[in-house]
Amino acid sequence: MNEASIHVVFAEEDTLFRLMEVALLRKLTPAGEKSLCYFFGDDYGSASKALMLMADELGLPRSLETTVCTNAEQLDHRLPTADFLVLESSKLNAEKIKLCLPRTRLVQQFGHAYRNIDIAFAQKAGLRVANLNRLSSQSSCDHITALILALARRLMPAHQAVVSRADFNLPSHFSNEPVRNKFNWGEIRALKLLGKSTIGFVGLGENSGLVARRASQLGLRVLYFKRAPLNAEEEAAFGGISYAPLDELLAQSDFVSLHLPYNAETEKFADASFFSKMKRGAYLINSARGGLVDEEALYRSLKAGQIAGAALDVYRYEPIPPDCPLLELDNIIWTPHMSGGEPEYLIEEVRDVLTNIARVLRRELPENLIQESFSERFSERRAATL
Repeated sequence: MNEASIHVVFAEEDTLFRLMEVALLRKLTPAGEKSLCYFFGDDYGSASKALMLMADELGLPRSLETTVCTNAEQLDHRLPTADFLVLESSKLNAEKIKLCLPRTRLVQQFGHAYRNIDIAFAQKAGLRVANLNRLSSQSSCDHITALILALARRLMPAHQAVVSRADFNLPSHFSNEPVRNKFNWGEIRALKLLGKSTIGFVGLGENSGLVARRASQLGLRVLYFKRAPLNAEEEAAFGGISYAPLDELLAQSDFVSLHLPYNAETEKFADASFFSKMKRGAYLINSARGGLVDEEALYRSLKAGQIAGAALDVYRYEPIPPDCPLLELDNIIWTPHMSGGEPEYLIEEVRDVLTNIARVLRRELPENLIQESFSERFSERRAATL
């Protein structure tokens, strides 16, 4: 490595970090191209161009080198050489912070939550840490909220009740008959009042934390399950949410929203046993990863009426195969892996991270610098991985 260069270390292998690498290096890498294809499809030319112009637009030097770490050992090896460290879920405890000193100028948390970082020790050591309010997280919160409302008000059956009235064999015209009213003429039943409903979050992280707070504001009772429960002060910061063991959460929740990381341990986490424990008439929401759900078990549960319906943004195979039995059912709301919003949001998130690097190099304070006292720490650490 050139000692005169600025070294940006990314703590994890991540598609977004690969886009940042393209922007910093001003060239398309194989991993960067793969990420662009994932988000933008084959027509990624304009996005690629925007990335490769970004560093110059922000005034970043060309003497930049990057490392995207693929394991913890590589990260530990690179920490002493990092001028800038970008991370999302990697743990940065006191020992790792010591490895960063005295070289590292900024730790950039890619997201709002920062429970993975020992902020108290970082501040004591004089290491600056900034976080980021991601557009894609805000978009996911909006999308999941929309799914909750659509399920509660049964908007899809209501919509179908209206459009099914069309008879294209009749001439089209607007009626001039006297006004008439008929309450709930579509006979839509099983509507849920939010103020009398409970939502349970299986896993509580960046996106689900935003939804949990919004759900509380909408009047829902909010339960959550995770391996390490929050303390009372942290729960209050979410609007007064409550921890519940998984079986208890499933039995009490009118809506169950999955927010787990996908790995070998969580493969088909929502299986036949999971659905059998859900409150009869409840709804499943999955905007996390398709592999969390046993789709055959979900099909049987929906078919039998054990649960009332589901709202799915992700699937085991995407795009969903045309012969998937779930497509037969009329009690599922489908969206095509779009909760994160427009792919252009990701370009803006890349720009936000690079902007902070540029600000520090200009000897300016980074945006969203975390400056908390000990008494503020719990209220600020709002979200955590399962």
